[in-house]
Amino acid sequence: MSITDETCYVIGNGESRKIFGSLERLAGKGTVYGCNAIYRDWPNLCSKIFAVNKEMYDEILEAKIEQNFSAEVIGPQQVSNWNYRVEGDSSHPMPDGLKIYRIWQGGDATKGTIRSLDFAHSRGSGCSAVLDAAESGFKHIFIIAFDILGAQQWEREDGTMSRRQNNIYKNTSNYPDRYNMKAYLKYEWMFQLTQITRRFPVTQFYFINRKEYITGNSYLPYYMNYSKKNFWGASYAELQKFLDNPSETTINRFNWLQTP
Repeated sequence: MSITDETCYVIGNGESRKIFGSLERLAGKGTVYGCNAIYRDWPNLCSKIFAVNKEMYDEILEAKIEQNFSAEVIGPQQVSNWNYRVEGDSSHPMPDGLKIYRIWQGGDATKGTIRSLDFAHSRGSGCSAVLDAAESGFKHIFIIAFDILGAQQWEREDGTMSRRQNNIYKNTSNYPDRYNMKAYLKYEWMFQLTQITRRFPVTQFYFINRKEYITGNSYLPYYMNYSKKNFWGASYAELQKFLDNPSETTINRFNWLQTP
C-alpha cells in the first residue's frame, strides 16, 4: 500500500487556507475530507463532507441533489459518538503548562451567569472529521486550516489572543455574523484534537497552518506535547514538500513547530 492510500487531508475553513491557494493540488495525493460550506467552492474534491449543524447539513443535502456531487454528506446523527475519553484519563486531566483542558468555565460571576462546558460532550464538524479519519484507519492525517486563533492573529504585536471571527465563509448563509469567535471554541478544538491523537498513538497527525498561527498560539504547543508524541505542527510550505514528494522520508524532514 502506498503512502497516499494511507493519507487523509482534513480541510478546515480557517482564513489561512487562502495562502495555500488551490486545494486541487490535493487531488490524487490521498483521501480528502471537508467541512460545512466547502462544497460551495470544491463540490467534487472531498470524499466526505461533515456538518454537525442541522441547518448546514440540510443546505449541503439540498445542494448535493441539485449539483449531483459525489461527496458523502455526514450529518449530526452520523458522526462518531466517542466521548473523547482515553483509557487512563483522570476525571479532569490537566497537562503541564495548561489552565484549561476538558472543562471550561466562563461568564460573569457578578451577574450570576457562570457556566461550565464539558468538551467531552461537544461535537464540531472539523474535529468529527479528524476523528472519522482516525477511526477509518488512515496512518497519516493532515489537519489543514484549523486556524483556532482569531483572524489576523499574527498582527497583534502586544501578544494578546485575537478572537476576531476566522472563517472563509463567515457572514454567509448558516454561518454566524458575530464579530468575535466564541471564547471557549479554541479550547474545545485543542482538547478534542489532542484526545484523538492520544486515542490513536500509532497514527501520525500533522497540524498544517501558517507559522504564526502555531508559534503564536501560547497554548497549542502544550497540547501537542501532551499527545503520544504523534501530534506535530508544520507550515503550509512543509505540506507542499509532501505533495511534491509523498513519502515518509519527506515527512521526517519537515521543519516541525510543535515544541513548547
